[in-house]
Amino acid sequence: MSHFSRIKTSITNLNILKKTLKDLNFEYSMEKQSLEDSNGNSEYIDMIIQKNDKNIMGFLWNGKEYTFIADFDLWQHNYDIYPENIIEKILQQYAINSITEVSHNEGFTTVNKQKLLDGSVKLIVQRWN
Repeated sequence: MSHFSRIKTSITNLNILKKTLKDLNFEYSMEKQSLEDSNGNSEYIDMIIQKNDKNIMGFLWNGKEYTFIADFDLWQHNYDIYPENIIEKILQQYAINSITEVSHNEGFTTVNKQKLLDGSVKLIVQRWN
C-alpha cells in the first residue's frame, strides 16, 4: 500500500514555484524522476525536491495546477523537516512571491515585508503616480 500523501494546490506558475523553493532553501530538479515511499513504492513526478541529496517530496502537474506529493511517514524517521507545516510554508511563500510579482508588474514597489508573531506576513507595496 502506498504511503504517498497528495495535496491539491492552487500553484500554477512554475517560475514562482521555483523562486519559492529557492527562498525556502530547497534544491529541486525538473528532470522526470521517481519519488519513493517508505514501502518502496515509487511514483514519477514532474519536479523533485531534495534535501541532503535525497528525493523527499515533489510536485506533479495535472494540466491546470501542481499537486504536492510526499510520504510523511518516511519523514518522521529520516529528515529534519516537519511535514505538518512544510506545505503551509511553501503555499505562504508562493502567495508572497505571486503578490510581489503581480504588484511589480503593475508598477508597485515593495516598501516593507514583515513576518508577524502569528506567522502571517505583512506586505506593503506602493506606487507613485
